[in-house]
Amino acid sequence: MKKVLAVVLASAMAMSLTACSSQKPAETAAASVAETKAETTEAAGEETKAPEAGEEVTDLKGKMMGVVTPAADHGFTAESIQHCEAEVKMLAEKYGFEYKFMTAAESGEQSNAVETILGMNPDVMVLWPVTGDELRSSAQQVQDAGVPLIIYDRLIEGFEPTSWIMGDNDAIGEGAGEYFSEYFKDELAAGEVGLLEFKGDSSTVPMQRSNGFWKTADSNFKKIQEFSTDWSQQKAMEQMEDFLNTKSVEEIESVQAIFTHDDEIVFGIVEALKNYNGPAKLNIKLISGVSAGEGFMKLFEDSGLEGIDFMTYTFSPSMVRDAVDLGLDVLEGKTLEPSYLIPTEMIDKNNYKEYMESDLYKIRYSLQ
Repeated sequence: MKKVLAVVLASAMAMSLTACSSQKPAETAAASVAETKAETTEAAGEETKAPEAGEEVTDLKGKMMGVVTPAADHGFTAESIQHCEAEVKMLAEKYGFEYKFMTAAESGEQSNAVETILGMNPDVMVLWPVTGDELRSSAQQVQDAGVPLIIYDRLIEGFEPTSWIMGDNDAIGEGAGEYFSEYFKDELAAGEVGLLEFKGDSSTVPMQRSNGFWKTADSNFKKIQEFSTDWSQQKAMEQMEDFLNTKSVEEIESVQAIFTHDDEIVFGIVEALKNYNGPAKLNIKLISGVSAGEGFMKLFEDSGLEGIDFMTYTFSPSMVRDAVDLGLDVLEGKTLEPSYLIPTEMIDKNNYKEYMESDLYKIRYSLQ
């Protein structure tokens, strides 16, 4: 693996140290980033480049790769599509194969895209489903046609493609549960801590993150309410505003923690909190996200909110490059592992500056 997977493999050790150490989560992760930063530099340098003079490159002329992704419905997807298309285009120019790249907003449109590409007799297909279960039939058609299938990001439960690759959503949830439990250890020892959960959608990604969180979170966390945001900053803001405007003062003041599944959800929540001028006193102390993009780094500098800490997990849009690289491996006749899990890394106010200097962060914004 040439891209993000190579860069973040060392992060698995950082996550295990965070889980096992007696230090506070923030302290452990900050130390881990510093220790592993040097280790990732060489791996990050393996970006796909145009062939140099004398370099041997497999001639894949006559081969074809199909790629189907969701449409750009929010920032993470938009960034991912840019990385995905850039990677497949670069590899096609370098190795000489043909490709068809298609995006679709709905599962039905994705099914049509898969059918279109199948009609072009591809040698491999990379599929990032909008919703896994709704693409089951299309995925089965690909396999029935004898075409190797690589599934990225969202699982199709009970279906086994040639290979799947995704970020470690279980670790994100479990790590967040441990972090929240450590952060609120004094409050939890004294009684219940009210929490709001803002999910992404109904796919396997939020299910893994949510299940992971509640697996490791202290039993004294009390879920006041949960929301499904469709990964939308605007919808998350409206949901938070509705909660603040319709719930009792007692309910609002009982909320000390907010666990979300995405940075953009956090941005909407922050706006709602900044705009609130009701009778309740806001007692929120910690809000979590997932993605660790540039916008979230700005929250560490100045969120506009007093007394609230933030933390997030790396989940780079550039990870999709690794899915395309697996497609290249298939075209070159290599055998894939059944699954690839990309590690994640916790980022908070103690280590975000070092993270912004890391190769993982730089690769994410390499297209700007």
